[in-house]
Amino acid sequence: MLDRAQGLGDDPGALRGALTEAEGLLAGAVSSLRSAQPDAAELSAAVNGTHQVVTTLADLVNTVIDHVPTLAEAHGPEVGREVAADLRALHGCLTSGALLLSPALDDLGEIPGS
Repeated sequence: MLDRAQGLGDDPGALRGALTEAEGLLAGAVSSLRSAQPDAAELSAAVNGTHQVVTTLADLVNTVIDHVPTLAEAHGPEVGREVAADLRALHGCLTSGALLLSPALDDLGEIPGS
């Protein structure tokens, strides 16, 4: 999927498809964790993966913020300002979430086999 996402270019349908695929993969991971008894290595991988996903989402949101002027052109300056404010708030939450996971990552790094 990453290779596909890197070659999206200017195709909004491809971007939408990549995000839908990512959502499906994450939903599958949630379902797998709920329906099984994961071992410590799988749970450690889930914490590490969650950190990576949250960090990547923060980068995505930050990149979308850079393109908010396009939304303002299409929907008006007020919508652009509101969307930018909402996205900045979301970016802050995602960044905080990644920082909150850092101690867990440190703790898991000390566990043999994680």
